[in-house]
Amino acid sequence: MALADDFDGFLVDLDGVVWIGREPVPGAAETLRALIDAGKEIVFVTNNPGRPPATYAERLRGAGIPVAEDRVVTAGVVTARLAAENVGAGTDAFVIGAPGLKQTATEAGLELLDGEAGREAGVVLVSGHREFDYEELLTATLALQHGAALFATSRDPTLPMPGGPWPGTGAVLAAVETASGAHAEIGGKPERHLFDQARALIGDAERVAMVGDRIASDIDGARRAGLTTILVLTGASSREQAEVADPPPDHVVDDLPGLLR
Repeated sequence: MALADDFDGFLVDLDGVVWIGREPVPGAAETLRALIDAGKEIVFVTNNPGRPPATYAERLRGAGIPVAEDRVVTAGVVTARLAAENVGAGTDAFVIGAPGLKQTATEAGLELLDGEAGREAGVVLVSGHREFDYEELLTATLALQHGAALFATSRDPTLPMPGGPWPGTGAVLAAVETASGAHAEIGGKPERHLFDQARALIGDAERVAMVGDRIASDIDGARRAGLTTILVLTGASSREQAEVADPPPDHVVDDLPGLLR
């Protein structure tokens, strides 16, 4: 019997599980189609806030995976909503991140400040992006020293890429926290906010597992959220790391197609 037969639904990470950078993981799309055809409930979850859910859903559909926009939960959306709920809609915000996160913050009801004006922001949102620079670090630091609240999409130190890991949100956040002395509240994995929101979308499924590639966020966070954990070895974590983890993942498979073996 295949491992997938033990479950009614899955939360499935994207980076390192379905694709690595722009390259699809071999067999991942076919596996996801087979699971959906078998009636499995699937929600995609990602700590990558660089694009809105609609963009990720479109990319998945382009790979032949039938998925609606509301079946993709990003750390960007969760973090922006969490920040707005805590500081209040209409609060001025300085966002370190890609345009997608800034759009998400605006949709959550925050008022974006750019450049030096961001020094007066009441809340700072942080995620990794390739244009991060000293001016952003300085603006965020001054805003936080003046009492702004700090939120971040994750502490993931790296992002899986074909040529090797790239610096992730955790690397950028470390600079902000070190310079300001502030400590961020995390909206994405491994905190429960993202898991709970995604799990609620498949409320009818009784046996649900999280499929991810990073022990520190996907696996540890899912366990704390009460989910069975399945580690795939196509991304950030190795079998050796899984064996010494305490506690280890409930299941370890080489790749997403391993769910069907």
